[in-house]
Amino acid sequence: MRNLRTPLLIFSFLFLGFFGSIYAQDEPIKLPKQQIEFRHDNDFVLLTDEYYSTGLFLAYRRRLAKGIFTEGREQLTFELQMQAYTPSDINTREVRKIDRPYAGFTGLSSEWSFSHDSGLLEVKALLGLTGPSSGAGSFQRWHHRNIVLVGVPTWFTQIEDSFHANLTVSYVLETQLAPVPFGVWLAVKPTLAYGTKDIFAQPEVIASFGRRNPAGSTVAYNQVGSIDREIYFSFRFGVRYVSHNALLEGNLLGDDSEYTIEPLSNFLRIGFDLRHRSGKNDYTMVFQFIGKEAEVMDPHRYLTLGYARSF
Repeated sequence: MRNLRTPLLIFSFLFLGFFGSIYAQDEPIKLPKQQIEFRHDNDFVLLTDEYYSTGLFLAYRRRLAKGIFTEGREQLTFELQMQAYTPSDINTREVRKIDRPYAGFTGLSSEWSFSHDSGLLEVKALLGLTGPSSGAGSFQRWHHRNIVLVGVPTWFTQIEDSFHANLTVSYVLETQLAPVPFGVWLAVKPTLAYGTKDIFAQPEVIASFGRRNPAGSTVAYNQVGSIDREIYFSFRFGVRYVSHNALLEGNLLGDDSEYTIEPLSNFLRIGFDLRHRSGKNDYTMVFQFIGKEAEVMDPHRYLTLGYARSF
């Protein structure tokens, strides 16, 4: 009997392992419903340090099991952000030598999105502060003084303290021109913004190439709920028609900043994106070119790097 014990145990282990593997294959994979993302904008890596100098973003996203209109198609995003804008000469203290005012902004936004097979709708509400109270100027000076170790900005003539509220609505409509693995998508994305911080309209055209999911589950539009592999690049071309920009001309409701400038009525925004989703990890790299925002300014470019983890 003892001689049979060892083969019997081995047989039982193999038997349970075999049927356990079958059961595991039949059991559906649990898809993530939440995500945390860290994103950083900076122009220093492109050998400039001016205009939109840096941005820090921390976002939390959640896919809604039951939304307003339908199940599994809606998503909420909450994002904390800090942005710093500087003139091209960050060392001078003479107003006549700067081409834009220093401006810092810190805010919290909430966004609701509703996706369908060929696009999605996004509605974002933003509350925030400009001026010294935003902390952006102090943070950038600390960063340059202790980490970058070059060119500590003076941050004089800063846009004054002001509270801002903004609403942004965008809609994406896209069509797939070629199937994966090397898919081709063409999309249009009109955006409208209204509030004390920004008032603008921005039509945009986006062409994407590579392995990518549909609009409702792709990293292209920061959608949570899929772990299907994605790796693709895209080109974006847009024109922003500006009615008001508080980071150049101060608060729409009244402003006593020492120095402000008038924005141009429109400028170009051109981008190149490279995005990759590997399981629950999302990676983003974006090169952004921005045309002249004011007559006294030059075109600008910066790089965005982002990492998101779904769970």
